[in-house]
Amino acid sequence: MASPVKRLLMRKSATPQEIVTPDQALEWCQNYLRGAWSSITVEQMHLERVSGGLSNYLYCCSLPDDVESQGSEPRKVLLRIYGEVHQKHRGTLLIDSVVCTLLSDRKIGPHVHGIFPEGRLEEFVDAEALLVAEVRDPKVSQLAGRLLGELHQLDMPLVKEPTWLYNTIEQYLSTLPTDLHKFEIEEDRQIYQELQSVCKFAEEFEELKKILAKIESPIRLCHNDFQPGNILRLKSDPNNFTVIDFEYCSYNYRGYDIGNHFCEFMFDYVSSKEWPRFKVNFTDYPNREQQRTFLSAYIDAMLASQDQSVPCPVDSPQEKDSSREELIDQIMKEANYYALASNFFWTLWAIHMATSTAIKFGYMEYARARLTAYYLTRDRLVGANEMPPVFGEELLRSIKNPFQTSYVKTNVE
Repeated sequence: MASPVKRLLMRKSATPQEIVTPDQALEWCQNYLRGAWSSITVEQMHLERVSGGLSNYLYCCSLPDDVESQGSEPRKVLLRIYGEVHQKHRGTLLIDSVVCTLLSDRKIGPHVHGIFPEGRLEEFVDAEALLVAEVRDPKVSQLAGRLLGELHQLDMPLVKEPTWLYNTIEQYLSTLPTDLHKFEIEEDRQIYQELQSVCKFAEEFEELKKILAKIESPIRLCHNDFQPGNILRLKSDPNNFTVIDFEYCSYNYRGYDIGNHFCEFMFDYVSSKEWPRFKVNFTDYPNREQQRTFLSAYIDAMLASQDQSVPCPVDSPQEKDSSREELIDQIMKEANYYALASNFFWTLWAIHMATSTAIKFGYMEYARARLTAYYLTRDRLVGANEMPPVFGEELLRSIKNPFQTSYVKTNVE
C-alpha cells in the first residue's frame, strides 16, 4: 500500500488549484462593497486562501494598509466559493443563502455582504474555530450547548417537514459508484470494496429507519453540521460563540443535530497535516457526564426562549429537578440513537465527495471511520442497551468491529 505522502501525490487534488482568480475576487468585492474597493487595483488587493473548508473554497480578501476607507465598507471580507458538489445542488445553496442572510439580519451569524451564483461575500469574523479538544471542556461545551439550544428555537422560511435527512441519504444511495474507476487511485477502490463487503447500504438504511421509528424526537431548525470547525469564538469576547456554514441546514429531528455534535468529539480535522488530513479517536465519544453538561446548557437555552406567560405545570423544586433529569435522559436517548443516522449520512457523503471534488482530504478513509462508528454505536445501543455507548480499545480490537483489521493496522503504523 502506498505511503500517505505517495497517496497525496497520486491524487489530482494534490496539485495546487486556485478556484478563483484575483481579478474575479476583486470584481465581486467592487460590485458588492464599493467604497475604497472600487479604487484599488488587483495588484493592491490581498487575496489569501483560507484552510479548513471540506465542502467549499474559502478566501480572505483585504484592502492594503496604505489605502484609507471611504466610508463604512469593510476592510476585510471572507469570499466563499461553493464546492463542486454544492454547485450541482442549487436547492441546497438557496437554503444556505436564505438562512445566512436571515441570521445576519438577526445579528446571530456573520453579516452577508453579497450573494452571487458562485458563492458569497461574508463578514470576516475576527474569531477562531473551536478545536475538538475544546468542545470536551465543560465550560466550552456549555456555551456550545446554549448556542445550539438558541438556534433550535428559531423560525425560518423553510420546509417544516423533516424530509432532508432521509431524502439526502436516498440521493447519496442512488449515486453510489458502480464503476470502481470513478475513484482516482487504487487505495480508494480497495476501501470502497471493503465498505461494500461489510455494509449492504440500501438494506442497512431500511434497518436504520426501523430503529429510529421507535425514537421520538421533536422537529427543530437544525444546523446538521454543528462541529467545532463551524463554531467560532469571538476574539473580542471569548465567551461569545457564533456558528457558520448552513449549507446543510433544515428542519430536522432534534436528536440528529445533537447526536451529530457528539459524534464530532471523535474527529480532529485540524492538527493532522498528513494524509488523510484528519485524526479519529473513537474512545473520545462523549461519556454520560460530558453529554449531561452539554444537554443541561441546551435545556437552559430552550426553556429561556419559551413563552414565559405559559404556566409551568411543575410546582415543587423536587418535581422540577425530576422533570429536568427526565428531559436530559430523554434528549440523551434521542441524540445517541440519531448518532447512528449521523454516522451513516457522513459515510455516504464522504463516498460521494471522493468522486466529486478536488478538495484535499481523505474522504474514503473518512467514510470507513464513520461506518466504523456506525456499527460500534449500533452494537452498543441496540445490542448491549448501553446509554451512552462506550467504545473501549477492547471493543475496537475485537471482532465486533467489522473494520478490526484496518483499525489495528492504523494504530500499529
